[in-house]
Formats: sequence, structure tokens, C-alpha cells
Amino acid sequence: MLKRSITYQLASIAEDGIGKATRIFESRFGWTVYEIRVLRLIRAAPGITFTELAQTTRFERTATSRMLSRLTKAGLVKRSNLAQDARRFGLTLTRRGEDLCDKADPLSLELETMMLEPLTAEQRKAFRAMVATVLEWVREGYGEKVISRFPEAQGGAVSKLRGGKEKI
Repeated sequence: MLKRSITYQLASIAEDGIGKATRIFESRFGWTVYEIRVLRLIRAAPGITFTELAQTTRFERTATSRMLSRLTKAGLVKRSNLAQDARRFGLTLTRRGEDLCDKADPLSLELETMMLEPLTAEQRKAFRAMVATVLEWVREGYGEKVISRFPEAQGGAVSKLRGGKEKI
């Protein structure tokens, strides 16, 4: 059953692809794929708050905080008080952060192209469209449907795999 599970297969594709890619990114740029992802998300949404960033990355808040701290100390990210609430900070990239993203982007595209190499151009286009459709559904309607069918999904069950400390 596990090998036929689409969620298992998608997670395996992502984990295997990221595992190999992160070694390349660390070697070439000194940063992990996850840290580069954080930079890209900030670049795409200048002024994003820490809370919004943590929700978007889906990383643990503590992991996001540590990454953000390293990126800020390295001069890649700048924190500024928000005009509408001086207690909160908005995040933007510095010129160095922008430059790093610009250098990392071609490598990401090359690795993604290699990952999809077994597919024809038509299959790649169809695959991207299907993934986009499923992602939209998962973000917009799937959760409600799961909760309506399985009410226990509403409460945030505690994961036994991680010592009962994380919500899944």
C-alpha cells in the first residue's frame, strides 16, 4: 500500500530531490535549499512578516526563526518595523540576498529540468498542470472535505513519531 500512496511518492520525490540539491547548494553558495527557499519567498513578497513566512514555508516556527536569524546576520535579509504596527517586522532582501537568489535560480531550474527529464515535453506540461490543480484543491477545498468526513482532523492530532511535541 505504501509504495502506491501518492502522498508517499510525492514526499519521496521531494525528499530525494532536495537531499541531492541541498549538497550542491551548500557547496556552491554556502546555504541549504531551505534557506534559499526562504530568500525566494521574501523576494516574492517584500514586507512579509515572520508569521506569514513560517506559514508559507510550512517549516517549524523555530526552524524558520533560526534560518531567518542566520540569513539576517549574513546580511541577506533586512528586518524593518511595519508602518501599521511598529511591534511587528517586515522582511525584505538586501542587495546581497537578491544577488544570491539570482545566482541560485539557474541551478534550481537545471535540477528541476533534470528531474523531469524522463517525461516528454507534452507530459511535463500535463504534469505541471495536474500538480497545479491538485495543489489548488489541497489549499482551498480538500481540508474542509477531510474535516467533514473525519472530524478528528480538526483538532490537530499530536504526532507520536516526534515525541508528541509537534502537531501534524
